[in-house]
Amino acid sequence: MRWIISEKTIRRIKNMKVLCIEKPGSLELKEFPKPKAVPGQAVVKIEMCGICGSDVTAYRGVNPTMKYPINGLGHEGVGIIEEIGENDKGLKPGDRVALEPYVPCNHCHMCKEERFNNCADIRVCGVHKDGMMAEYFLHPVQLLYKLPDDLSFKHAALVEPFTIGLHAATRARVKAGEKVVIFGAGVIGLMASFACINYGAEPILVDVIQERLDYAKEHGVPHIFNSKEGGIEEYLKEVTQGKLPEAMIDCTGAPVILEQMHNYVCYGGRIALVGWPHNPVSINTVRLMQKEIDVCPSRNSNKKFPEAIELIHDDKIPTDAMITKMVKLEEVEATIQDMIKAPSEYLKVIVEI
Repeated sequence: MRWIISEKTIRRIKNMKVLCIEKPGSLELKEFPKPKAVPGQAVVKIEMCGICGSDVTAYRGVNPTMKYPINGLGHEGVGIIEEIGENDKGLKPGDRVALEPYVPCNHCHMCKEERFNNCADIRVCGVHKDGMMAEYFLHPVQLLYKLPDDLSFKHAALVEPFTIGLHAATRARVKAGEKVVIFGAGVIGLMASFACINYGAEPILVDVIQERLDYAKEHGVPHIFNSKEGGIEEYLKEVTQGKLPEAMIDCTGAPVILEQMHNYVCYGGRIALVGWPHNPVSINTVRLMQKEIDVCPSRNSNKKFPEAIELIHDDKIPTDAMITKMVKLEEVEATIQDMIKAPSEYLKVIVEI
């Protein structure tokens, strides 16, 4: 029997579609040769990839870490290993995996201390190097994590953003029984809230969008506050019986919050900074010193993927409720434009590759 294959089919076998960002406001679906596995790196068939807030800011041109142009937006990918060599992780073709997008150099002093997220030469997929909104993706084997067979890809696409919340809670040294004020009820603020709950703490979630706060309350966040009309300090004192929270996690990067952050935690409190300001912000170092407040920036995540996979698999966060919409690669640009126009209507959008 002879198989007859059209030229179009042959091209599809050898090539792949990639959603490229040339410059702010410009996404284009292009074809590239399908990658081949090399020692230490595997080819993954990407099944789904989440749209992150940083993808939206990259499209808007206000992401301070973005390097244009990039062949492939996105860093929240999950998929199936198509091609892989021998490896010490026991991974093989056909395994379902989540991809950690922070690629370290493995040589600098931070990497030697295993603080890979703080690598001096880190390259984040979809930010500094090619991203995961592509049909196939070449990625280091060390950054692939096997998924349970009964964990769906759309739920697994929430693993990476959940690691950001877990890392932020770790940086803030959140302890059971503590109260933690979290600014920003977007996906990362919600993930930080769920991380605190899983660590036994009580999050106090603050935002100006009531719909997001209502969602958080409905899904287990014990304290919410709409700061649109002010009064946040009084509310925090009320919730903590005058003490103020032991910890704070800022997921906004908003100057109005950072300039006053010393007022939102108790003496000896801890603050983790997750949100990126668009420009440098002045802070009150005198009050920070008087109260001996620890301020810890929180960048990406480190060694949190296994924990996030386990917690999501065990239904410790409301995965279905966080997913606003599923879209195709061809619909990403229009969806991002709509997310910019109506941010309150979106939490997590998942791209089906």
